[in-house]
Amino acid sequence: MKVIAESAYNHNGNFDYLLRLADAAKSSGADYFTVQLMDTEAFCTPDYTKYQLYKDTEFSPKQWNELFDYCKSISLEVIPCPLEENSFKLVYDYGFRLIKIHGTDLTNFGYLDVIQQKGDCKIILETQASTDLEVLLTVGRYREMIDCLFHGFSNYPTEIDEHNLNALTHMKSRYGLSVGFADHSLDTQIMPCMALSMGCKYIEKHITVKRGDRNFDYQVSLEPREFRVMTETLSYYAQAFGHHLKYPVAAEKKFRDILFKRYTEQGEFKRSNSGLTMIDREVQSFDKSNVTGVLIARLKSERLKLKVLKPLAGSELIISLYNRIKSCSHKTTQIVLATSYLAEDAQLAELFRSKNLPVHLGHPQSVLDRLLEVGFAYKSGAVFRITGDNPFTDPSLMDRMIEIMLEKQVDYVRASGLPFGVSAELFSMEYLWSLYLRLDTPNETEYLTWYVYNDTQCKRALITVKSDKDFASVVNLSIDYQEDYDYALQLLNSIDVSEFEKITLADILRHITKDHIVDVEKTLKLPNGVTMKLFDYLKFLETSEYKHKETLEL
Repeated sequence: MKVIAESAYNHNGNFDYLLRLADAAKSSGADYFTVQLMDTEAFCTPDYTKYQLYKDTEFSPKQWNELFDYCKSISLEVIPCPLEENSFKLVYDYGFRLIKIHGTDLTNFGYLDVIQQKGDCKIILETQASTDLEVLLTVGRYREMIDCLFHGFSNYPTEIDEHNLNALTHMKSRYGLSVGFADHSLDTQIMPCMALSMGCKYIEKHITVKRGDRNFDYQVSLEPREFRVMTETLSYYAQAFGHHLKYPVAAEKKFRDILFKRYTEQGEFKRSNSGLTMIDREVQSFDKSNVTGVLIARLKSERLKLKVLKPLAGSELIISLYNRIKSCSHKTTQIVLATSYLAEDAQLAELFRSKNLPVHLGHPQSVLDRLLEVGFAYKSGAVFRITGDNPFTDPSLMDRMIEIMLEKQVDYVRASGLPFGVSAELFSMEYLWSLYLRLDTPNETEYLTWYVYNDTQCKRALITVKSDKDFASVVNLSIDYQEDYDYALQLLNSIDVSEFEKITLADILRHITKDHIVDVEKTLKLPNGVTMKLFDYLKFLETSEYKHKETLEL
């Protein structure tokens, strides 16, 4: 949960005091500093009750830019809250793309339309004093640009029975959006921790240099030392949440060997210092030739929305991929879609069900959990990880990988010398289960290859494909952006094979061009804070130890 320090009008129109509030936010450990910008003439009429107050406390565009520059100089991120179009133009022109919308503008559709038309803005949408119907109408119009819905109560300070924290659960469930809490109490521990426990993305608290100054909103403003107590409290207790997966922590794993019963040499199932656990024994009993292809796919992509449902080769991309592998891989026993149980992926699951194709609903983050769950469901001796946005995955390579795993008794097989998105990865179930128990957390196993190559216990095999296209290994055929999809369609058109399933690896390599090469200098963010250039990562894979290596000439 990120902490926002709210200045509101605590500056009383004093610019130096505003700068001191920014300093207070920084020193107090806030993640963001938020300010309300107003052109009074554009905001209200001269006869409005608070017109003169606003006029006396407004700042010029030059001063706002000076504040933003100052915050940048002290590495304090700002979330501006422009209260009308002139102020929005000011912050947009400065470069802000995440802004806050005051609760009184929740249904100001003309204003929200102006923001939406920019096409690159995200908003934190306050909902104070609003009805559920108003929130519903606004979310219906502007869902795509809403970063978070804010709940809070406008009474200062808010009484304990006025917070209505259950509204956070309601909004998150009904609207499927992140929620935040504008906490207008002076509590530095209990209320903030309750918001943390309810899964808020942000908590916002007013800040003041000194409450005794009696500046605007002093009643709900924390002094820097109080704000620091809150941020440190949240940081400490946030550790208790861990990850969204039932999985033993490192300190707990040692108890598995002591407490879990095992099969003894006499065939008894008792606590013992040696032998196989129930699951170990079951995995070892799976037929090694029973291999399941697991299509790993979800609908969460922001870069190219619903990418696996885009049309390709006469059907949805992922259906074309399924048909390609199902009809052309002679050694893969079954193909199963493994997506998540979240509502956002229901459309994908329903597509497969409507075609009577197998679907498994598993953990949203842990790819490894989904692979294992499908493997257990089908009693598979091995499973392929097939990424759902890789339509050119080659079935003939998959068949050869299965042969290698059975002949050479290896744990893992992959191919190199190919464009990204052409080769699946094959894992033995015994190895996957063993790796699963040794990881600190399986939540980052979209980087499963990284773990495999850093595991000294893994027996790896590699197929190196050689062709006259020496640039093949840096061409991207995985669909992540619109340009990737466009290139895939272009490639299909140039190959000009009537049936997608009949496209061979040789066809693909013959028609790829240098028009879609990846940047090998880009930096990859790997688990445990490791960063590595793509070039070095590929070299690391190529130069690792292998129990078996072979070359395929094309």
